[in-house]
Amino acid sequence: MGQSGCPLRGLLLLALIGRPGCLAVVQISVPAQVEVLLGSPVTIPCTHSITGSPDARLVEWFITDRDGERRRVAYSEGGRGGVDQGTEYSDRVNMESDLSLVLLKADVSDERAFSCQVTAGAAGSAEGVAQLRVYEPPEPPELTANPGILSVMERSASEIATCSSRNANPAPTISWFKDGAHLEAPIERNDDMYVVSRSVKEASGLQSVSSTLYLRPSKADKDAQFQCLVQYPLPQGQVGNTTSERFRLVLHYFTENVEFLLESPLVIKEGDDVRLRCRGDGQPEPEYIFYRVQASEAMELATKQDGVLTLPSVSRANSGTYRCQVLDFDSPPEVQLEKEVIIHVNYLDPLTLHPGRRVTVPLGGDVTLTCSGQGSQPPKLAWRKGKERVAHGGTHTLHSVSYHMAGTYTCEASVPSVPGLQRDQTVQVTVEGKPEMEERLTQHQLPAEGQRIHLTCSAVGHPEPELSWSLPGVKPVVSGTGNRVTSEVMVEVTAALAKSGIWCQARNRFGEATQNFTLEIEPPAATPSSSPPAVGGSEPQGGSGAAVVAVVVCVLLLLLIVGFFYCMQRRGHLHCGAGEKRSLTPKEGGAEDPAVEMKTDKRNEQTGLLSPSGGGGGGDGGHEVSRGALLGAA
Repeated sequence: MGQSGCPLRGLLLLALIGRPGCLAVVQISVPAQVEVLLGSPVTIPCTHSITGSPDARLVEWFITDRDGERRRVAYSEGGRGGVDQGTEYSDRVNMESDLSLVLLKADVSDERAFSCQVTAGAAGSAEGVAQLRVYEPPEPPELTANPGILSVMERSASEIATCSSRNANPAPTISWFKDGAHLEAPIERNDDMYVVSRSVKEASGLQSVSSTLYLRPSKADKDAQFQCLVQYPLPQGQVGNTTSERFRLVLHYFTENVEFLLESPLVIKEGDDVRLRCRGDGQPEPEYIFYRVQASEAMELATKQDGVLTLPSVSRANSGTYRCQVLDFDSPPEVQLEKEVIIHVNYLDPLTLHPGRRVTVPLGGDVTLTCSGQGSQPPKLAWRKGKERVAHGGTHTLHSVSYHMAGTYTCEASVPSVPGLQRDQTVQVTVEGKPEMEERLTQHQLPAEGQRIHLTCSAVGHPEPELSWSLPGVKPVVSGTGNRVTSEVMVEVTAALAKSGIWCQARNRFGEATQNFTLEIEPPAATPSSSPPAVGGSEPQGGSGAAVVAVVVCVLLLLLIVGFFYCMQRRGHLHCGAGEKRSLTPKEGGAEDPAVEMKTDKRNEQTGLLSPSGGGGGGDGGHEVSRGALLGAA
C-alpha cells in the first residue's frame, strides 16, 4: 500500500519507571495513505512492537462516524478478537491474525481515517492513523454540440458545445482542443472564448462534472475539428484520460471570393458536353445565376443551387462569354460577386470531294481524287482504302487502273491539336471494261473415266460479266461480290469430254474472255494376272478374260511343238538338210505328197507364228523350214 509522511507517525514513547533501571516502550507503524479501486477489497496493516517486559496487550481499530464520534469497529486482546456490532462496518470488515483490518468491498463512503491503537498495560499505548482513498474512473464523456448555425458576424462568444463526465471519484477535469491544439480557455466571461464548469455529487457518492465552451467563431473555423479531453486520477499516482468524438461547427459567413471555371477539357470540340462550375466561399451555399454575354448584353440562362451549368452537345454557335453571379446579400459592397469565362468550340466543316462521291474510270485509265476541308483550324488530310493508308494529303492519283483498284476510298480530316475532332468522306471508284478471267487451275488429271469433277470459273469486270459454260444442260452455281463473278459446275468426265475439253466464257458490253479447262484420263496399268481396271472403277468383262487365257494356252502349246521338232532333228529322225527342199505345190509331189504337204503346212504355220514378220508375205524362201530358222524359233 502507498504511504505518505513519516511511517512512524503516531509513535508514542512511554517511559515508565516502575522499577529502578527498567524502561518499557510501545512502537506502532501504520501507512499514512491506503489506495483502492471502488468495489475492491483492501487491507490496512498495523505493525507494532513492545520493548521491555510488556503486560497483556490490546489492539483496537477506530473510525470517526458521520456524527463526528469516535467508534471502535474491531479489536484483539489476549489472542481473542472480534468485530464490534452496531456500527456501519459490523458486516463489512474483519481482523486478520497479523492484526490488519480487512475491508471486504471498498465504497466511496469509506474515504476516511482508520486508526489502529495498541495498549500494553504498564508500557502504555500507541496509535497510528491511515487515510483510505477510493478511486473510480468516469464513464465515457458525453458531448452535446450546438446544432444551430453560428454566425461569424456576432460580436460576442456563442455556446459551442458541452462535455460531461459522470460517476467518477475523485472528480475528473475537462479541457478543450481544436485541431489537436489545447485551447487555453479562461473561466472568466469575455467576448472571445471562455468555459463554464459545473460539478455534481451523485447519490452514490460519485462525482459528475461538465464543461461548456463559449467561442466567437471566425471563417477560419469552418473546417476546424473540436473535441474535449477528460482526465482522472488513479492509484499510485497514475492519470487516466479519455476523449470525446470530434465535431465541426456549422457557420454562417458571407461570400468573399468567387471562382468560375470550366470543368470540361480546355480544348472543346463540337459534340462535347461542357460543364461550367461557379463556386462562392460563403456559407450557407448561395444561389448562382448564369448569363450568356453577347454584344454587351447579358441573357439569363439558368439559376442553379449547386453552381453547375451544363451545355450539352455544343456547336460552334455556343462559343462566347458566359457570366456567373453569386447571390449573397450579406457580402460587403467591395466584394466582387461576378466572374466570366470564355469558351471556344473547335469545329470541322463537311469535306468537299472532286470529281464526286462516285467515279467511273475505264480499265487502264487514270483518275485523281481530291479532298478539301475547313474548320476552326486547318485540318490534316489523308486517304485510305479499307484499313490501309494509301496517300497523305488531300490528293490521291490512280494510274493505269485495274479492277482490283476499284472500291471505296475514304478521305480523313483531323486536327491533331484537338483530340477527337475529325471527319471523313467516301468515294466509290468503279472501273469498267471487258472481263478478265482470274487465274485458276485449268489442267486436271483423273484416274478413270466416269469420275465427277468440280470446276470453278471467276471473272472481274464492269458491267458485271455474264458467265457461260460449254456444257449443255448443266446448271452452274453463280455468285458475285462487287465487280467479281464466280460460277461453279460439277461434271462427270467422259472420254469425249476429255477429248473436247471444257471452256468458260465471261462477257459484257465491252468484250469477252475465255478460260479453257483440260481433262486427262490416266491409261490403265496392265498386270500378268489381271486385266486393267475399267474407267470409273468398273470390273473387266468376262469375255476379255477368257480371250487372254486362250492366247496364253496357245503360246504354250506352240512352244512345246517347236521344242519337239528341235529334239527330233538333233537325234536324226528328221532328214532336213541345208540343201534339201520340199516343194509345197501339187506338181512336184507324189502319192505321199498330201501327207507331206500337211506336215509342211504345219511346220510353216509354226514357223510363221515364231518369225518376226508374223507370217506376213514375202518370197518362197519365206516358206522354207531350215535348221537355222528352227534354232531361231527355239
